[in-house]
Amino acid sequence: MKRNLSLFIRQMDVQLRMRTLNLYSLLLWFIQPIVFSAVGMILSKAAGNATPDLVYTVIGGGIMGMWSGLVFTSTYDIRSDRREGTLELIVGSPTSLRKIESIRTFTNVAAGTISLVAAFLVAVLIYKFSLAQADILSAILSLLVILFGLWCMGVFLANLMVWSRLSTSIVEFIEMPVALLAGFMYPISILPTWMQEISSIFPIRWGLETLREAIQGTDLNEITLAKWGISIGISLIIYLLSRLLDRRVHDLIRVTGELSSI
Repeated sequence: MKRNLSLFIRQMDVQLRMRTLNLYSLLLWFIQPIVFSAVGMILSKAAGNATPDLVYTVIGGGIMGMWSGLVFTSTYDIRSDRREGTLELIVGSPTSLRKIESIRTFTNVAAGTISLVAAFLVAVLIYKFSLAQADILSAILSLLVILFGLWCMGVFLANLMVWSRLSTSIVEFIEMPVALLAGFMYPISILPTWMQEISSIFPIRWGLETLREAIQGTDLNEITLAKWGISIGISLIIYLLSRLLDRRVHDLIRVTGELSSI
């Protein structure tokens, strides 16, 4: 237990140093959320709304920043390991690749919450959003469900990158489609029915719906619990898929003796 905690702290320390010294990561976490939130508020006012929607306009921009940061940091970490020749060393070390990627992704998600907190503070301090009617407990739980979903998706993407070089071409094109389908910055109900059905496979979609309901003052009910359950269930399925990918990687290593050919 003590050894695992020490590993967790050391790996987080290394990951945070790498991310905070990387200008691209800082742009993803800070500049991009501000841009998306600003555009959302401009469009909301152009549509005749006196105040923008807190979840889909302001917090949605923060979630967008977290997602973008997660997509590229979790996948670029593996690219860097492969480019620098350390990927084989990580896979061959006593600590499993899955554990290292889990800690890295957790650190990326935790660091990405900076953009979400910044967006929330802007909403409360500058735009004077009132939280008097909000169910704070449900909102916090919904946020934790969203963070868990992001973590599971990040672990899956990281393992996908290890499994095959070809996955790079896929990752490059999933940032915006997932954001559009999961409804980061608008209600899912405005999408065509077939797109709503596709969006149901993304755990973040369900967490955002319950977060918006909690901030609007909807009491905790069976529908909220069901959406939490769906989100957590999908997240666990994604995590299990990452475990299968991890096993596939080690099977390929046993056959080829290297990762450079994968």
